Amino acid sequence: MSNRFGAFLVMVLIGASLMGSSSASAATEFGDPCVADEVTESGPVTLFEISAAANPLPPAAPSAGVITKWKVNVIPVPASIQETLKILRLDAGAKSAQIIAEDPRTVFGGSNSFDVRIPVQAGDRLATFGPSEFGTLYCETTDINAIAGFAGGGGGVGASATYSELPIMARIPVFATLEPDADNDGFGDETQDRCPQSAAIQTECPVVIVDSFALRQKNSIVVLVSTSTAAPVTVSGTAKLPKGGKKASSSAKAKLKKLTKNVPSGKLVRFKLKLPGSLKSALASLPRGKSITVKLQANATNVAGQVSKDKSKLKLKGGS
Repeated sequence: MSNRFGAFLVMVLIGASLMGSSSASAATEFGDPCVADEVTESGPVTLFEISAAANPLPPAAPSAGVITKWKVNVIPVPASIQETLKILRLDAGAKSAQIIAEDPRTVFGGSNSFDVRIPVQAGDRLATFGPSEFGTLYCETTDINAIAGFAGGGGGVGASATYSELPIMARIPVFATLEPDADNDGFGDETQDRCPQSAAIQTECPVVIVDSFALRQKNSIVVLVSTSTAAPVTVSGTAKLPKGGKKASSSAKAKLKKLTKNVPSGKLVRFKLKLPGSLKSALASLPRGKSITVKLQANATNVAGQVSKDKSKLKLKGGS
């Protein structure tokens, strides 16, 4: 048994995951970055923004994705207040709001930012709920056309409540960072998912280690291939033909028709490449003891599109 073939068999039994690259799309923000300067006097209430002319951001999620941060700006005060972020999915016809997610936090004077992982759909709204006696934060505004949504109570995730839309000179001080989620795994593609091409992986996309070993058959070459991670593999081959060889093509090069198969992790997969007529004719015309070298290559592609290669050579003796 050759050293190369022995190493190949070891490769079949051992899978490896190495560092790959991730792709990231730009995040966006929605909600309202206004600075809270008041709390509701009527106690706890769920508030969300319908529209406000002075708001530079869209009030609702512009697309599906994952919220990775939510933020609240508050005027500089020494006190703290309990505020709960609620993600609402509205049924405008029924004036009903379903709570999709929530995140209770302690908010201080100044800029507040909280890391989260909340999948949302386009159109979902950010709402705040103040569970304490101090009520819910809001921003006073001179915009007489600002419209806010009011929903009583602080129901939990999955609960629904009717809401009212009222013109009020107030904006709702909560905004969020929204990242795409290309593989729908619930992780933001820019900061939380380092392999957005696969829902099964959030770390770096694994580079595929590929190994191959070639064997001669009568009218073909059999290439045995294994990979460290399941991946599509393409095997190809070329051979330089002797000058003046019998029936040799004008290019003096023979190409074996490439084959592509899916190779499971740690399994041997057999690729059978038929010898083209020009190569068979060239071999038949060679004297015994002479040979033609076939260069073989196995290309494996990982989920991020990175290609790993394994090259090998096989000498085919003449007179066959």
